[in-house]
Amino acid sequence: MKAIKVPAYAKINLILRILGKRRDGFHTLNTILQTIDLRDELTFEFEPATKFNINLKLSDPKIPDDESNLIYRACQAFHKTHPLKHRVKINVEKRIPIQSGLGGGSSDAASTLIALSRLNDWTVPIKELHRIAATLGSDVPFFLEGGTALGTVRGDKIRKLDDWPALNLLLVIPDVSCSTSAIYEEYDRRNLLTPESKSIKIRDVQRPESQRDYVSLVENDLERVVFALYPELDSIKKRLLKLGAIAAALTGSGSAIFGLFPDSVEFEKAAKAFSNSIRTRFVKRDEYRKALGFSI
Repeated sequence: MKAIKVPAYAKINLILRILGKRRDGFHTLNTILQTIDLRDELTFEFEPATKFNINLKLSDPKIPDDESNLIYRACQAFHKTHPLKHRVKINVEKRIPIQSGLGGGSSDAASTLIALSRLNDWTVPIKELHRIAATLGSDVPFFLEGGTALGTVRGDKIRKLDDWPALNLLLVIPDVSCSTSAIYEEYDRRNLLTPESKSIKIRDVQRPESQRDYVSLVENDLERVVFALYPELDSIKKRLLKLGAIAAALTGSGSAIFGLFPDSVEFEKAAKAFSNSIRTRFVKRDEYRKALGFSI
């Protein structure tokens, strides 16, 4: 029996802009994604078997452990092109809140592809993993890279960026679940698409020069819908800014709100002000890749 343990890190969307509606029903996005230290822990046990099968167990009983789970689907997608003669047992310690915009399911799927690749001694090219990842969900390809990255098209075309400067990061997790599909449907109904002129234009020779230059870019187009539906989330953002955050925003389609704090004293005061908060930090690309077992 062979065992592999891998983390599955959460993400935040530092910037999220919605530029159009595609014929396939998805949206054209520009987003800057950032991995953070909040993470699930996945343990894989592989045993030789005459027939491939999956045994998935999660610490959160509310999350399905069948073919509707992205971990299960990632195993099936990998096996379809790179057949495994193994019995795969997967135990998942869930720490990333579901329906929070933090990408927990997508990250679990990417970490699954990485674990299966490690089982195969990395004989599967990274481009092939990206192809498989894109069939599973728009955020999944990002979690094969980590760090700071620009996502375009559906958010699944990933371009690595220099790591953003580290700041104290506070997540506030409201007692609200946001359905991604419902939020986007409401966004379309209100016809709120962002003009193409606001697409994220970042050049290697035109980086923001200071920490404040970076955080001035933080923005999420979906706030216009989410805050109208859930005014308490707007109140959280305003409270974070009042408590000293130099930027605060919804991540993804919500419901988590993050605040970035340059001052550690104000950061700790804010953390104590919210009973439903999580202290965390940015995870840079090199640290991310090392944690998942890449050779860097």
